[in-house]
Amino acid sequence: MTELEYQTRSANTRARNALANARAILESATRQLDDYAERFEQAESQHARADIINWTLAHLATYIPANIRLDLLASAQAELTRAAAAEAAA
Repeated sequence: MTELEYQTRSANTRARNALANARAILESATRQLDDYAERFEQAESQHARADIINWTLAHLATYIPANIRLDLLASAQAELTRAAAAEAAA
């Protein structure tokens, strides 16, 4: 395997892993949203519904940004760009 092939394979693997991580976080967030939606429907008062919406907002504002690992996606993008430049130069 040449250095260029190694770089390309590594870049693709890291990109796939970063996408898989992002997908897993979003799927987890979706499951939590489903739980909040169910709780909202079962709530017996407007106060309880307002609390559930507050929990939902807090979850969306804190869980996703803290866990989605945008750094992994950015690093994968940079590595793919380097591999593309190396391919173009070859």
